[in-house]
Amino acid sequence: MALTRFKPGSFRELFTIALPLMISSFSVMAMWFVDRLLLAHYSTDAMNAAVNATTFGWSFIATSMVLAGISEVFVAQYNGAGSYEKIGEPVWQMIWVSLASALFFIPAAWWLGHFTYGHAPEMVMAKEYLKWMMLFGPSFPLYAALCGFFVGRGKTILITALAIVANLINILLDWVLIFGWRDWIPALGPTGAAIATSSSSVFQCLVLFYIFLKPVYREKFGTNRFALKWQPLLQCLNIGFPSALFVGLEVLGFAFYYWMMMGVGDIYITVAGICQSIVLLFFFLGEGVSKAATAVAGNLIGAKRKELINRVFYSGFAMHLIFLVGMYVLYYFFAEALIHQFLPEGYSGGDEIYPILMASLVFMIIYMFFEGIRLLFLGLLTAAGDTRFLAWAGVVAMWILFIIPMYFIVYVGHAPVIAGPILCVVYTVLACVFYAVRFFGGKWKSLQIITHST
Repeated sequence: MALTRFKPGSFRELFTIALPLMISSFSVMAMWFVDRLLLAHYSTDAMNAAVNATTFGWSFIATSMVLAGISEVFVAQYNGAGSYEKIGEPVWQMIWVSLASALFFIPAAWWLGHFTYGHAPEMVMAKEYLKWMMLFGPSFPLYAALCGFFVGRGKTILITALAIVANLINILLDWVLIFGWRDWIPALGPTGAAIATSSSSVFQCLVLFYIFLKPVYREKFGTNRFALKWQPLLQCLNIGFPSALFVGLEVLGFAFYYWMMMGVGDIYITVAGICQSIVLLFFFLGEGVSKAATAVAGNLIGAKRKELINRVFYSGFAMHLIFLVGMYVLYYFFAEALIHQFLPEGYSGGDEIYPILMASLVFMIIYMFFEGIRLLFLGLLTAAGDTRFLAWAGVVAMWILFIIPMYFIVYVGHAPVIAGPILCVVYTVLACVFYAVRFFGGKWKSLQIITHST
């Protein structure tokens, strides 16, 4: 089944699949961005607490989402091969994995914050934010597993519309729960932000699950094949676990980075937090193209047309060049206004931090371009099932090329604040080199992850 009416792997096909996914990802990232923005108006300490807790908690949530989201690869390859009746089975295996994740997330909600932050008074807000993230934790991988059913078949409009509605719900809940409403709802600060964002995730899961079980999908795509089966489950885990481990360790690395910035000084963590918030806002570009590349490449692999996958890469690369130009245009006209949104009136370090932030944003734009290319490689290699390479290469890049230099140069050496953004750029450029060598080396072409047995 053709994904679009355009030439397979072309710029138009990739963009057609990527655009709704970018809008969807933007809506998700906007949830985190709105959290930070409103919390910055609540208090700078609340925003920094959310930055710290979100990054640490996200290392676990992202791990589970990547694992459950591997359903997209199997759906895409079965769809490309025309084996439509098998599509529902890997999705169900990942649904069961998502539900089983409650065995970790629920206990973690009560002990992870105490284990991580201890009893320090300044960490109370971070502990509460983390607790509510963990309580709602299983909803995130469940959402990823269900998304795989739609994205793998190139059906992305529903995901986009749903994400936009969920984002509107999040904004409303954020405003009410962070600042309170009259005498009825008390101001909950970071706790309210965590509850709002997590509730929006639950809403999306319920809607997608209802549609997934519609009779038309049960008949054509086997979405009623809900039995837990060891062979399909192990196939999914074999491909998904390395990527999940890598993403978890990568996000944990960034959590360690923000912990170091908190230890160096307020200006370091404030700059890092604002830069991270803005990167999150624009992360939808790289993530949308990456997921689209996985869907397109997976279908091409299932259809035994691997020779067209290089075309997918060049289409994605051209897309990111366009994004790079667009981000610099936005920086030129709106950077100053955006920065001031994160610095509440009367902020004591405004005069010192402003020029540092302006320079940091330039490096963040460069970072987002190369990060987008890295994610493009990641999407293509994931579609081929080359996740073991992604795991070890990603861990090496994060901990040896980023964390260790950051520790000795900034945390121990007390380098200037701008050193942090510069090291972020160095890290993602070197990671791109790792992935490029692997992709153009072509070893992934010999991998096979689906079978044609019933």
